[in-house]
Amino acid sequence: MSKINIVDLANKLGVSTATVSRALNNKEGVGEKTRNKVIEMAKEMGYTPNVIAKTMRKEMNVVVIFPIKDENASYYTDLLWRGYKSGKREVENFNIKFHELYYEGQSFDEVDRKYLDKLAALENQGVKIDAILVYLIGDNFELTDYINDLYDNDVPVIAIHKKKHDLMANFLVTDQAEVIGRLAGEMFGYFKKDFKNVLLIENQKEKFFGEDLTSFGFRAYLAKNHAESNIYSFDQFEEDLDEKIKELLAEQKIDIAFATTARANNYLADKIENYKLKDDVFFIIAGRNKKSESYLRKDICKCIIDNNPLEEGREAVKILVNILIRNLHPKLEVGHIYKKEIKSKIIFKSNL
Repeated sequence: MSKINIVDLANKLGVSTATVSRALNNKEGVGEKTRNKVIEMAKEMGYTPNVIAKTMRKEMNVVVIFPIKDENASYYTDLLWRGYKSGKREVENFNIKFHELYYEGQSFDEVDRKYLDKLAALENQGVKIDAILVYLIGDNFELTDYINDLYDNDVPVIAIHKKKHDLMANFLVTDQAEVIGRLAGEMFGYFKKDFKNVLLIENQKEKFFGEDLTSFGFRAYLAKNHAESNIYSFDQFEEDLDEKIKELLAEQKIDIAFATTARANNYLADKIENYKLKDDVFFIIAGRNKKSESYLRKDICKCIIDNNPLEEGREAVKILVNILIRNLHPKLEVGHIYKKEIKSKIIFKSNL
C-alpha cells in the first residue's frame, strides 16, 4: 500500500495542497475549523509528515512549454495558462522548480530553434529534466522530437488540451469536444423547441483542436432529435463568407446559431449584433473567454458552454505532482495514452 501524502489529503478534503501544508505546519492563512479537519483527516488516513521530505529531498525540474504567456490574451491559451499558474501556486511548498518556456518568433522553424537553444542552455547548466508539461499548437517537429527523446528515457510527459502530431506523452488532459457539440444541440432543443433553420460556422479543415468532434457531436444530436431541421454550414475561412451569410439571412429566417471555434464565435456575434438579430436568433457560444463573456452580458448569446480550460491547467499540474511524488509514470503503450477529460460547464449571466 502506498504511503499517504498531502496531495491525497487535499483531494480527500477538496482543498488545495497549500492549505493542507499550512494546516499541518500550523501556519497562518487557514481557519481553525479547516485546520482541525485537516489534522483529523491526516490521522484517519495515517499520514506521516516526513513522507514529502523523503520523496522530494532533491529539487525536481519541470519544463513547461506554452504558446503564449499573455494572461490578457483573448482566447483559449490564456485560460489554460491561468489554470496552470493556479495549480502551480497550490504546490508551492514542494521542492519543484518550473522552467517556463514560451513561443517566440514568426515561424514554427524559428520557434523550434529558439526553444531548442533554451533547452540546450538548461542542459549546459546541469539541469536534469524530471518532467515535461506541454501545450503544442503548431508544426513544432524538432521540438516534438526533443520531447520524444526525453519520453524514451522515461521522463514523464503531460500534454495539455491536445496531443499534436507524433508527440509521445503519458497523460493527456483535455476537454469534452464531442460532448460540447451534443450539449449545444440539447440546449437549443430545451430553450427553443420549434427551431427549424440552423446556422453553423465551423473549421472544416483543422482537426487538431477538436472542433471537428464538436461539429460531429452537434450534427449527431440534431440528426437524432431534430431531424427536420435545416443546417446551413460554412467554413470560417470560406471565400466570400460575408456575402454568403448576408444572402442567407435575406432568404431564410435563422432560428439558432452555433460555432465551433473562438474566431467563428466572434464572427457570428458581430453579425448578430450588426444585423440586430439578438432577439430573433438563439445563439450559444462554445468556449469561455473575455469576448464571449462580453457577448453574454450584452445578450448577443444566451449562454456559454465553458470547456473549462482553467481546470485543464490545474489538473495537469495535479497529475504532474502525483507522478513526481509517487514516481508513477506508466510507459505509453502502442496506440494508448492515459486521458483525463475535464467536464464542461454551462455559464449564464447569473453565474459569470
